[in-house]
Amino acid sequence: MSPARSLDVTCYRAVYRDYRAEPLPSRSPAGRFHASAAPGTVTYLAADPATAWREVTERWAADPKSYWMAEVKVKLAGVADLTDPKTQAHYDVDERVLTGVDHRPCQRLAERLRADGFEAAWTYSRADSPHGRQLVVFLDGLRSGSSVRVRTVTPVRDVLPE
Repeated sequence: MSPARSLDVTCYRAVYRDYRAEPLPSRSPAGRFHASAAPGTVTYLAADPATAWREVTERWAADPKSYWMAEVKVKLAGVADLTDPKTQAHYDVDERVLTGVDHRPCQRLAERLRADGFEAAWTYSRADSPHGRQLVVFLDGLRSGSSVRVRTVTPVRDVLPE
């Protein structure tokens, strides 16, 4: 098993206004790091608000007036750092695979990471390449003492510069 790292950070997630009361779970039936996971058991969090917004606008012509930004405090003990070359070698992936159009390799990797006991994966943002990062959290796999807590939810237009 690749070494796990702990993480104690603030992350961000842009969500449509209808979901601002419960902004964490991904509502998509399939995503880059989830396919067979039960709905609502995975969340995608960005390292900063700009990356979170780019993740939304890469897929949709999103109006900032309709979106909110969740600030999320994350404390995890078991994170696979997929930006680390040793971890990439262990799982036979690279940045190209982790940000590619075909999500199947990442979905298979997510299954392996879950089986290896990881709570999350720190990875690249396809939407905010080359510097953007995101944290994929397996909400149903959190260990005792780990937490993912929403601090605030603010209109996107109040968070991002114009």
